[in-house]
Amino acid sequence: MTHSTITSKGQTTVPASIRRALGLEAGDRIVYEIQGDSVVIRPQPEAMEVFGSLKPPAGKSGVSFADEREKSRAAWIAGAAREGLE
Repeated sequence: MTHSTITSKGQTTVPASIRRALGLEAGDRIVYEIQGDSVVIRPQPEAMEVFGSLKPPAGKSGVSFADEREKSRAAWIAGAAREGLE
């Protein structure tokens, strides 16, 4: 069991053994979840990790973010070429 102390400002340090176990680095965000009289600490997922877990509505096909980004990029390049902004 690992311990840490809460400072007068309500801050604490996540012990190195816990950071290693969770793969946390400086600047990473964590989520605190209260479960009864305990707290669960877990890494906050990156936005792109969550994006891939969303399912499309029933009857609709999913759209790849990479495909949409490429279509948008191609449209921008075509528009820039028409305007002579290449």
